[in-house]
Order: sequence, then structure tokens, then C-alpha cells
Amino acid sequence: MKSIYKICFAAMASAGILASCAKKDLLDPTVVRTLNEELTFGDSVRTVAFVTAIYSELGANSFNIRYGNGGSLAEGSDESVSRLFGATQAWVPLMIGTLNSTRTTPYEKVYNNGWNNIRRANTFIKNFSKLPLAEETKNRLLGEVKFLRAWYFWSMVQHFGGLPIIGDKLYTLDDTILEPRATYADCIEYLVKELDEAADLLEAPDVQRPEDYGRVNKGFCMGLKARILLFAASDLYNGGQESIASAEQKPLIGYPSRDAARWTRAREAAEALINTGWYSLVENNTPTPGRGFYELFITRKNDEFIFPAMAGNNRTMEANFLPRSRNGNVNGCPSMNAAKRFGTNTGLPITDPASGYDPAQPFKNRDPRFNNTIINNGDKWRTSSTTPTPIWTYIGAETDGVDASLVYTGMFFRKFCNETSTANAGTNTDRVMPIIRYADILLMYAEAAIEENMFDEAAEKIILVRRRAGIKAGDGRYGLKATGDLAYWRSIIRNERAVELCLEDSASGMCAAGKQRP
Repeated sequence: MKSIYKICFAAMASAGILASCAKKDLLDPTVVRTLNEELTFGDSVRTVAFVTAIYSELGANSFNIRYGNGGSLAEGSDESVSRLFGATQAWVPLMIGTLNSTRTTPYEKVYNNGWNNIRRANTFIKNFSKLPLAEETKNRLLGEVKFLRAWYFWSMVQHFGGLPIIGDKLYTLDDTILEPRATYADCIEYLVKELDEAADLLEAPDVQRPEDYGRVNKGFCMGLKARILLFAASDLYNGGQESIASAEQKPLIGYPSRDAARWTRAREAAEALINTGWYSLVENNTPTPGRGFYELFITRKNDEFIFPAMAGNNRTMEANFLPRSRNGNVNGCPSMNAAKRFGTNTGLPITDPASGYDPAQPFKNRDPRFNNTIINNGDKWRTSSTTPTPIWTYIGAETDGVDASLVYTGMFFRKFCNETSTANAGTNTDRVMPIIRYADILLMYAEAAIEENMFDEAAEKIILVRRRAGIKAGDGRYGLKATGDLAYWRSIIRNERAVELCLEDSASGMCAAGKQRP
């Protein structure tokens, strides 16, 4: 494709000033209303509101927003099964491979949100010099906007490959837009440069004002940079394009040839963030092993979240995932494949004879993340009357038993759900959705280090994650072998990501980039 997708000029929402995009086909031009830039950027309150509006769709490409009806990338992979399996569900074509040019969901949100918010960012940059704000505030907002523009651009690169790099350009409806697509390599370098520049304008998280939590800081930039470089180094993009791609297409969807130095670059980006000391794992192994892992996802602010997507007090996740007996919609439930990836509390996989796994008691002695991610048969949960009672999922159970018509798997998601809530009663949880967190950065470092044959360094980071998970130390290696077998370490890191980051979208993304499931 040689020309830019027709840009859907953004819905600009700032202090009551609205613009709108009429929904048509994905690539159709759009009728817009004009933003009054003089009024918006001549007022400090409206200016800040304009920038804040760019944040509003950060999570729209992930979690339960993107696919509607509580769906996520988990249902498009083998992490989760949904009772909503009709052809009209947005994730179904992705899962069964029937996505085509006339069936553009779920990519519409990625595409429309991407270009809309890039236009918003460029509109701010165009008016930057005349903003009625102190220089320090102006520069901080510029750093935020440059990060946000990079985030939306990166979201599209993941789906569409190389895009036109328009920089600070703003187009009008009268312009003929014939920007060529940049190569994947050029897009990566553009993003790294943008994130470095944004970081230079922003505060470190340890000095950011408490009331600015959720606004971009240096940690956001460094975390996203590490993720981008890890994807770029992965098998899918690092000279690993499919053979069906033509010689002309390959530079648009990845690097034409493999370069092992890309792993080093990714590791160094993750290491730079680790070395700041800004973040740490939420670790608490009382009263049960791995309790900190559960608490992490129902806590709005903690030392592990690097890039959170803001949300108000809600029971959204409980409504999406809890069983009918707790008034949940069961829009997704764990697959057997996902459940089997969780090893035992020895740190060994359930297929290892030394793990202690008992098929007759499959919920016993598992990796504590198993019980903190999945509600199993007999687990207790509060009811509308506040008393915790068992959730029975066996075949024939009166309320929550396996029912093939609803594609139940005999398990429900616990992760992100507050055990003091049902879908319509109890706690409204003050939480956010993590897009990048510190455990992810540690595993990014480990994955890159493994590809550099730095197995001891990788083990150190994996052990930190496993210790927080509540896995038994054993000989001090938390179930990890002391070996130089590259295949072993690759299987370990891919499975560790799938377990630690289950239901967080980043696990699915990195497994796709690795061109295989764990």
C-alpha cells in the first residue's frame, strides 16, 4: 500500500467543544466539525482538558473494551473461552482466521483511535508556542503528548506494519494525502526517538505529584521503549516474516534479515528502567502464598504499575467474569490450555514427575498464581448477602456447573476481580488496568538475556517474579534448572509470561511475536 489510510479527523472533546467522526467503512473519508483552536488553546483549563482527552482511549485497544461484551485478546487466543461465540462477535474472525477486508472489526478501534489521537496530538503541537501556561507546564504537556502520539502509532504498527510517518503534519479535508508507508525499521527508530524526547521533557515517577498519577512520566516512556524493542527483536519481526510476503512487503512488516544485536538493545532498554529503582514488585505472601499478586490488580496505585490506564471505581471485571451465582455475565472463562500452563508450587510444570502434580486433585499444590487467576470448583466467594460460599462448577451443579451451551470450562477468572464484590453488590473497586508493569519489564529483560545466552542473568529476574508469586524456593532456584540449554530457557520464559501476564493482552502479543504458544 503506497498511500496513507484516509485519516478520520478526530472527535475533539475539550471543555464542551466537540468534533465527531461519522462511522463508515474503515478507510472512508469522514465529515468533521471544526475545532475552535483559538478558544481552546487560549485558555489554560481548556488546554489541559484537551490533552487529557487524548488519554481517554488508551485502553481501547486492549482488555475488555476492544471487542465489546467483555471480550479481549484472550478470547482471540487460547487463554479464554467465551459463551458469546456467534459470528457477530468481534473476536471470532480473529480466532478462526476469517478476518477480511469487509470484516474490519476489531481493527477499527486500533485504526480510528490511532489516527484520531495522532491528529489531536499534532493539533496541540501546532498551537504549542502560544499556550498560556508556564514554560515548565508547557514542556510537561508536550512530553505527555509526544508519548501518547507514540503509543497510538505503535498500536497501529503492531497491526498494520509500517505506516506513513507524518511527524507533526496536520492535513485538511482539501489535501490530497499520498504519504508513502515507511518501513518497519524506520517506524521503530521514529518511535524510539519520540519516546526518548518525551522522557527528556517529563518528571521521574518518584517526584511526580500524587494528583498526577496516571499522567505520563519518564517511566511510561522507558517502559514502552523496552516493549517496542523487545517486539522488534522477536522472531516475528526480526527477519522472520512469512514466506508468502513479497520482497516489497517484507520491509513493511519487519526487518528483512535477522540481527541478534536487537536482543541486546531490548535488554539494555529494560535494564535502564530496572536500574532507576523507581519500581518494585508488590510482594506479600501472607496469609496465603502469592497474596500480593492478587492484591496488585485490585489496587489503584502501587509500586509495580508503570503504565496504567485510568478507571473510576467500578465492578466491571466482576460483571464480566464472575459466575451466574454472583450475577456475573461469564463473558470469558479460562481455557484448559491456560490452566495447564500453571505448574505446581515447586516451580515445575505439571508434566514433570517431580512436580507433585496429582491429576485426581488438579487444584492442589499449584503455582499460587493459579488460584489467584482462576476460580476453581469449591472456591469460596462472597454472595449478595456478603457470606462467602462455595462456587460449584462440576457437571450438574445447580448454578455454575459446566454447561456446554454456554461454553463453560468448569473455571472462572479470579484475576482482576475483588473477592469482596459480586457483579452487583459489595465493593466498587478503585483500580486501574495495567498496560505495562514491572514484572513485565523483568520478564522482558529475561527474554532478551536468554537470546544472548545470559542464562544466569535471566534466571535472576525470573526468580524475582516467582518469589513474589509464592512459589517455594526449593534449592533457591524456585524450580529453575541450572543449564545452558537454550531450548529449555525459551520454553521457561514463554510459559512464565503466559502465566504471569494471563488476561493482560501482553502475554498474547509476545507469544504471537515469538510465533508460537508456550
